[in-house]
Amino acid sequence: MSPSKVIKKERRLQAISLRKQGLTYAEIGKIMGVTRQAAYSYCEREFKKMLSEGSAVAEKALSLTLARYDELLKVYYQNALEGNRESLQDVLQIMDRQTKILGLEAPKKSETTVTYQNLTDQELMQQASMWGISLEAPALPQITTVEVNTNEIS
Repeated sequence: MSPSKVIKKERRLQAISLRKQGLTYAEIGKIMGVTRQAAYSYCEREFKKMLSEGSAVAEKALSLTLARYDELLKVYYQNALEGNRESLQDVLQIMDRQTKILGLEAPKKSETTVTYQNLTDQELMQQASMWGISLEAPALPQITTVEVNTNEIS
């Protein structure tokens, strides 16, 4: 394993260790000198790697995290049902986190639009071909030769 991979692995394990102690991602980021998002990414990557390897530590950490989310849900759920908007937002955020950590979120559909405005006909046809779109070559206009008399008229 290369030295950079070893360092990255150590950082992910440090983040996991801090997370197991109950620290938030923001707190982990502050301790490690990275953003909250980076701390989350460290933990998420290591959890996934451990799970793919069948690690008991990862399963335990995942169970612990899910149990914490369940405890938080208990606190806010009844208030949310009674119409408390803040509690409802909290419940939805917790449920969203649970869905993401369990990988239950449906893949997001994305659509890409490409506009070709300054391409020649040939370039446009090459692009269409690259995308599997069959086009017939456009009929090129006939060019006729025009003779111009450049004699001066006096």
